[in-house]
Amino acid sequence: MNNTENAAALTRLLDEAAIRDATARFADASTHADYDGFRALWANDSEWVLGGTENQPFESRAKGVDNIVSMLRALRDERDYFIQFTVQGSIEINGDEATARSMCHEAARGPGESYYQNTGVWTDRLRRSGNGWVFTSRRFRYSWVDFSPFSGEIFPL
Repeated sequence: MNNTENAAALTRLLDEAAIRDATARFADASTHADYDGFRALWANDSEWVLGGTENQPFESRAKGVDNIVSMLRALRDERDYFIQFTVQGSIEINGDEATARSMCHEAARGPGESYYQNTGVWTDRLRRSGNGWVFTSRRFRYSWVDFSPFSGEIFPL
């Protein structure tokens, strides 16, 4: 490899690492109800969609960073317990834009005695910004959902 090829490979690796970091920070901010950290992950003109496609259990949708943070608050605030695990899948980078896909598992309890667990796939569009890579679109498609009660003790994070 020559210096130009090395520089291009290094840039790609750094971009991939930053995109993986944005995905990890999303799961962390959602789990810990870190609304400021969550806000920093989004472009001002972004869109967040949960479900809503054919055969999905329900739909939640928000456009614009303020509405996206409000949607997380509405989904998260009444939960006694919430955790999200995400495993990064493919990443395609084209200049200052990227698409990515990752697999996700969530579990939650509350409000009251309501429960859910799910798995699904995130499909993302991201853009390079002054603060690193930010989401311009994040869509979650459920592949499995279970509303059955589960047992166990809750320990606040």
